[in-house]
Amino acid sequence: MLRLQTQISETIIVPDLNKAAEKLRDRAPLTLACAGALLMMIGPVRAYDEGDCVRQETVPVTVEEAYGTWSEMDAARKRALDRTNQVAIGQVIGFEVKSSRENRAEIVNSDAEQRFKQFEQTNLAGFVRVKVLEETRKEADAGGSLSLKSEVTVCVPKSQAVKKEEQERADRRLRPPKPVDPTSAAWFDPVTGQPRVWYWREGLTYEFFDNSGFHPRTGDKLLIVDRKVVTEWRQSVERAKREAVERAQRDAAQREVEAQRQARIARAGDLCDQAAAGLYDPDRPKALPGVPWDVLKGAGTDAIEACEIAVRQYPEERRYRYQLARAYQTSDPKRALPLLQVLMRQNYRAAYDNFGWALLDTRVGRNDLAGAIASFRQGATLGDPDAMVSLATMISKGRVEGSGPDDAYRLFKRAASMGHREAADAVERLMEGQRQAEQQRLQNEQAARAFMGIVGGALGGIGRR
Repeated sequence: MLRLQTQISETIIVPDLNKAAEKLRDRAPLTLACAGALLMMIGPVRAYDEGDCVRQETVPVTVEEAYGTWSEMDAARKRALDRTNQVAIGQVIGFEVKSSRENRAEIVNSDAEQRFKQFEQTNLAGFVRVKVLEETRKEADAGGSLSLKSEVTVCVPKSQAVKKEEQERADRRLRPPKPVDPTSAAWFDPVTGQPRVWYWREGLTYEFFDNSGFHPRTGDKLLIVDRKVVTEWRQSVERAKREAVERAQRDAAQREVEAQRQARIARAGDLCDQAAAGLYDPDRPKALPGVPWDVLKGAGTDAIEACEIAVRQYPEERRYRYQLARAYQTSDPKRALPLLQVLMRQNYRAAYDNFGWALLDTRVGRNDLAGAIASFRQGATLGDPDAMVSLATMISKGRVEGSGPDDAYRLFKRAASMGHREAADAVERLMEGQRQAEQQRLQNEQAARAFMGIVGGALGGIGRR
């Protein structure tokens, strides 16, 4: 409802402004010019597009404007409407406008003054909708005054940055999302702070896009980023970098280990010979030094590894299988038995001595003396010096029936002639024993002869008597 008071102080109440204007045209005291001014004051039904507003706020405003003569009333009404707009805008955006009869506006707050000027310069003062509730005129001798009581809806307009963002958003809706490089992406608008990137995530894998929409491969809806997502992505990148460094270090270490393994493979035969060659193996190369048993026991693991590789690389080389069996005997003689049995069937001479001692090893669980002696005897027959020494040792200990010291001596001497140091030492001991025995025999004979001489002299004296 609208209340209008005419020039003769008559109050008119009508339901809306358009009908008020029609009503006023029929009033004799009110001129057509006045009615036209009222319609101009009312203005268009929509003074602005609501889509241009950040928000809208309705405030009550009452203003009074003086005029000198009747002919100045329209101008006074225009000034009143302008002031209505200014006061409403001031209330909504937070500054106050004071006026005087000379229609001079004074901004109370200096900070607000700049904002008000910006409103005026950009013509934003027109972003209002005025609903006049009541107009009252008071006549006086020297003119009169016009009072407007209104409800004013003020549109707080969007900034250019916001409009630009909305336009970009509208443009994005017209095209599919494109991948974004997250290392160089502008995650948020520097003016509005609004996110500008969308993302898709699966586990620790992120993909980023410049527009809303759906993932082109999975069909999942893209989500807008926030600070938490950006932080988590950066943490995942740092974690991936650390893992990459650690993986590179592990790979380098594995490559080094593999390089060493390949080097060992390439030299496996030489390494096997150096670690486990039999000291008196008659079938080893003459230039190859053998490895004493005590030394082999100290490097059993390395010797096993080298010889296993050599056997795989050179399956036809019997020497490597023998040396592997020899290395097995330092820690697990049961593993040596199958290899030695195969070698014995192939008449590899050194295998017989090792097999014989394996039969006597309590770790194997046999303690087969007869089988050991048979193996030593076969090896000795084939010409293995170790087997000769082992058989001679058993004979010397009285463990071989039908054989005596002379048999042991012959075996030791034969092995010594083949360069066996232990056999040479045994021969030397036996020869020393024989020398001592011969010397003792001679001494015994001399003593016997001397005794017989004494006895004979005594017997001769008795006869002469």
